[in-house]
Amino acid sequence: MRLLARNPELSRREEIIRLVSEILAKSGFYLMDCTGFRSMTFDLIGRRDRELLLVKILRNVDGFNRETALEMKRIAGALEGKPLIVGLHSGAGSLEDGIVYSRFDVPIVTPSTLSDELLEGVPPFILAEPGGLYVRIDGSMLRRMREEMNLSLGALADIAGVSRRAIQMYESGMKAVVDVAQRLEEFFNQPFVLPLEDWDLKDTDVREGTERWRPEFDEFQGFESEVYRLLTELGYSVLPTRRSAFNAITVHKNDVLITWLGQELADFRLSAEALHNITKIAEKEAVIFLQSNTEKETAAGIPVIDREELLSMHFPDDLSAVADKRRQRGKD
Repeated sequence: MRLLARNPELSRREEIIRLVSEILAKSGFYLMDCTGFRSMTFDLIGRRDRELLLVKILRNVDGFNRETALEMKRIAGALEGKPLIVGLHSGAGSLEDGIVYSRFDVPIVTPSTLSDELLEGVPPFILAEPGGLYVRIDGSMLRRMREEMNLSLGALADIAGVSRRAIQMYESGMKAVVDVAQRLEEFFNQPFVLPLEDWDLKDTDVREGTERWRPEFDEFQGFESEVYRLLTELGYSVLPTRRSAFNAITVHKNDVLITWLGQELADFRLSAEALHNITKIAEKEAVIFLQSNTEKETAAGIPVIDREELLSMHFPDDLSAVADKRRQRGKD
């Protein structure tokens, strides 16, 4: 699948989504296509065992902005998943296979790179960062080979064409530009380059914790604003998702709720089953808040709470107790 990124059939975004879905499904992911909702943050959500992926698919990755990246990372963090962009090109030209790019600390790969990793077991080795292309060096092996050949840091620095300090950093795990890595491997006749593990882009976790959400609700109006404020007063952290398949993620301690809002239950008539599948893939509970009063307790197994009921609650346990009871009844 090496030439997938240049396949003329991939002229439409829908074709790329189909192709990426096939790759993920063949590699064992259970998927939900979220493009039929209001989602702009991610197009696919998929799970394989303990691995959860939120995937955004773009022909031109330059269309991925900072605001969308922040929301995508926060959602992924709350759901204990990882964000990923699959794209074909940027303003600088076509993206190369076997290279992991990034925008705002979200990894970007081509369909071929994704296929090689998931279907062929061939991970990418090269990371595109400002300043060039970089690879991970096996620092302990480099140090051992240097010492076995009785080479000083300065002597190896001259061979590699870098500073003595750079050799020290490589031996400590710092990435090296591709040309330097090639010179080292040619000199020692030994591979030092390591595959990129999970396409990590930083030494620190890029996921955003709830303590950094601190959203302002002034931009929301009516029922949506009221629900977010009421949940916050109950003691929940609320992350409104402006571009996602659901309206918000609501968190209190270990209680994570994928949250939908609507005027009445009919709003969920066509999407209730799909929303239920999202909760199954994410392995998180969910709740639906309705503005209109209703006697219906669940929709596709998801607890339904109307505005009047929410107004009567005073503690997080009030919401948890009602939701848990209705969720259990929905299973019976």
